[in-house]
Amino acid sequence: MKKLLLGALLTLSITVSAQDTFVKKYTSYVTKVKDVLQPWVQSEITVVFNADNVRDIVFYYTDGKVKRLHQITGAKDGKTVGGDGYQIIECVDTDGVSITLQLFDDDTCLRLIIFEGYLIEFHK
Repeated sequence: MKKLLLGALLTLSITVSAQDTFVKKYTSYVTKVKDVLQPWVQSEITVVFNADNVRDIVFYYTDGKVKRLHQITGAKDGKTVGGDGYQIIECVDTDGVSITLQLFDDDTCLRLIIFEGYLIEFHK
């Protein structure tokens, strides 16, 4: 009986933690280095959320570069001072660098906050 109950709980936890994979596409990005905006870059970027049925977020750039982040917290809802809704997720990259991902509800912007004064913003 204990094994049956344990198996049922394990199956339930896997089902509850499973996330649907979804894709966002962006056409440009801008970086901010030491609080100074750099020139805009026109480039198609494809972002796959919950890639490979795990909590990974994978960025595919047109030059063949691939960047993978692993989600370490659940998404938390928030609003900017101007009232724009977003979800914020704490991640870590393959080098162990902590990155905060901010996905805006209007589906036009995705922001990566790497450390204070340095960020990357992707736009449609």
